[in-house]
Amino acid sequence: MEALRTSTLRQPLARFPITQQLYDKVVHRHRGRSKARTSYVSEGLLDDIVQRVSPLLASNTPLDIVDFGPGCGLLSSKLNESLRPRRHVLVEPNTHFSDAFLKPLSQSKPCYKLVNEPIYGRLVWDDFFATHLPEQGPHNRSPGRIPKNDTLLVLADLPAANSKADHLRPSRWWLRVLTNCLYQSGLHMYGSVRILATCPFEDIHGVLPRSVYERSRGSILAEALSLRTMEIAISGDEPEPAHQWRGWNEIQENRKQVAERAAANGIVTPPGRELPPREAVPQVPARGQKEAPYEPRPFLEMHKAIFQAIEAADATGLKSGRNKDPETKELIRNRTLAVSRLARDNKMAHVRQKMANMRLHIDELTRSFSRAAADLKETVESLKVMSDEIVSLKSAFLQEFGDIHFVLTRHHDKTVDDSRMVYSRRELKDGGLLHDDRPFEPLHIHPEELYPRGMGRGMIYFEANPNPPALQKIHDLPSASIPDALERFYIMTSIVGTRGNMSVAELREQVFPTWTTNDLVRAVPSLATFAEKSIKPGCGPMPLPDGSASDPACTYQDNIDYDLREVRLRVLTVRTLVDIALEYEKLPDKLDFMQFSRYLGGSMTSAQIDEETTNIRSR
Repeated sequence: MEALRTSTLRQPLARFPITQQLYDKVVHRHRGRSKARTSYVSEGLLDDIVQRVSPLLASNTPLDIVDFGPGCGLLSSKLNESLRPRRHVLVEPNTHFSDAFLKPLSQSKPCYKLVNEPIYGRLVWDDFFATHLPEQGPHNRSPGRIPKNDTLLVLADLPAANSKADHLRPSRWWLRVLTNCLYQSGLHMYGSVRILATCPFEDIHGVLPRSVYERSRGSILAEALSLRTMEIAISGDEPEPAHQWRGWNEIQENRKQVAERAAANGIVTPPGRELPPREAVPQVPARGQKEAPYEPRPFLEMHKAIFQAIEAADATGLKSGRNKDPETKELIRNRTLAVSRLARDNKMAHVRQKMANMRLHIDELTRSFSRAAADLKETVESLKVMSDEIVSLKSAFLQEFGDIHFVLTRHHDKTVDDSRMVYSRRELKDGGLLHDDRPFEPLHIHPEELYPRGMGRGMIYFEANPNPPALQKIHDLPSASIPDALERFYIMTSIVGTRGNMSVAELREQVFPTWTTNDLVRAVPSLATFAEKSIKPGCGPMPLPDGSASDPACTYQDNIDYDLREVRLRVLTVRTLVDIALEYEKLPDKLDFMQFSRYLGGSMTSAQIDEETTNIRSR
């Protein structure tokens, strides 16, 4: 069955003649676990992509393109025609692509040069630039804390990993490229370059996560460095697994905001390129069961099988399993199981959202309490009333959900953290997921416009900010201190992905064992935003220091005691991570970089550390 499906997905389409060439020259040579690289085969799609990215890629200076994995060269030739580069280096490891497609393309214009070498693995770029792009050099850097190089564009079509154990995968390529941008090394050694890369659907989330729990080192570096990071196009038929934790209303509101943003900027999506609307799971009453209230939630891959079983039974028109026909009895039995599974899924979503709403309500009351504690019009008695209300709500939370089976209550923290990140972006103008701030919805890639079919792909554009606000405190340090501060921050980014559900209280115990929670919040005031708070014994309302324009809810107050046990690392913004790293760097008895990394659960080697610190010191 699987072989038949694979054969169908590899079948050339008359609508796209290049699919026959790809099958004859490349695809039919791949058997078993060897995956044929997916290629764009629709010229109409590529015309729409070029039109969408042209304003981003326009340059007043001569432009070089280094093109990793151009494959059949269709996208390469379209962008070459649009941008008219000085040099266009095609880096293709697959000789089947080179011989059949890229050699003729490279001979069509003098700007092309074909190079046969792997996409992954190169660490030193001096010789590559000297040999293939001689105009590239230090003189290409524009002013800025992270100098830009507008004379070089990187195109990449990153192949999917052959297996889950494959170390060479697109997400690692992105991590290396973003790390190089931070340290101004590798492809960014002569200034940060713009990147337009295609990669598998699942690897896109490593740069542009849809949910806070997906944040990783790569996505945090993108948040820290980005001027623009956005999806240009995506095969949007795949459900978004990470959306199962986010509230349905939150998802819909975000899409509405993106549509308004695009309209305000005059961005028009060509007909037929609109993403399919996100569907909610339909409500199906369970027979004879006491159901939880219907909870709207995104329709995911797992729901397809459930509704297929329901529809197959409903098509018989029979309501009872007493029918003697074995096939009919099996269909009705499967429907009963599917409805039960759907009811359980709805109950889990309902409980999760109800728990999240109560926790977010506690957050809001706590922020009001902070503001009241800085208002001299309030009294000790009024603060106690507010504090008692918060304590009562926490008690109700524990009472209502304490005895529920953990299967129903797990993952509610992900829903809470997604909403907290939205609050940071909306109210504090700090943090938030880059995907939520997209200027437009990506263009829809139809399944048949990729070949072989069946493998979701997307295209990402990245451009660094020459003066990234989130890293300003590091760049404001004396030049001799910047390398160590950057390295400390870089190590901190790893724990968000690997230990993101760890609380900040646990981090304090590990990293600042002699500090109290109040000491940490005093040093890093932004931690107060989602902390639990209570008035210090013997204290009453106390205004913030003279001249402070901060929201009391989001900064340190001398009359408040803080508790960070319900604040998880994955909600910390880049600025907060920078502040924590800088505070640790001030300690007289701090660990060296390798020990610090291993202490936090990382696996950074001394070779990696030496490489990056040497790169930045020699910049």
